Amino acid sequence: MKRSQNALAALFGPSNNEIFATRLKQLSETLTQCSRHFLDSKGRDLKGIVDFEHRADGIVADIHELLDNSFILRFDIPDSMKLTDDLDNVIDGMRKVAIHLDVYGLHLQELRPEAVTLMQISDAMVGKLDGLVAMLGEPRLVLSKVRELVRSIDEAEAEADRLVSSVERMLVADYSRPNTNAIGFIAWHQLFHLLEEMTDDANHCARHILSLARKEA
Repeated sequence: MKRSQNALAALFGPSNNEIFATRLKQLSETLTQCSRHFLDSKGRDLKGIVDFEHRADGIVADIHELLDNSFILRFDIPDSMKLTDDLDNVIDGMRKVAIHLDVYGLHLQELRPEAVTLMQISDAMVGKLDGLVAMLGEPRLVLSKVRELVRSIDEAEAEADRLVSSVERMLVADYSRPNTNAIGFIAWHQLFHLLEEMTDDANHCARHILSLARKEA
């Protein structure tokens, strides 16, 4: 079987399945690099993050064109489209945070440690997500391995949820005191909402890959 696949590849080039897996890994690697830069800069380098987003947009456009011109793929085309867009959404989330930090910079001059922790959690989730995407290039998804990685991403997302819930209580307490700045509350509350949204998006990607693994099982 392997020999016949190699012969076909020599005649017609790589299959769309292989090209899709390669392009998706490129997108995931761009996400990983963006996440690392996002963490290192604490979300303060808006231009650098937008540059990563534009690079990702080019890859997404290539994947969409590939899927639009594919008749049969290993994974359903709508599933493949959604996974591509979900990965792109994580980078979009980083851009939203960077814009928010830029706009509300006067009120967010020094990040609360909980915000940095959320960035670290998100970066760890993205690293594990890259491992899941790499599995899509293998001949067959191993459900047990996928489940193990997805479980660890689930746990990280639950940790992020608990942290945000705790911070929201602190924010309400801090900004319920007399003579506090309402804009400051809005700035911090929205920042934590956007950071939590990033972890949600990363978890959605992982869950989608788990669904693909179950369909192959």
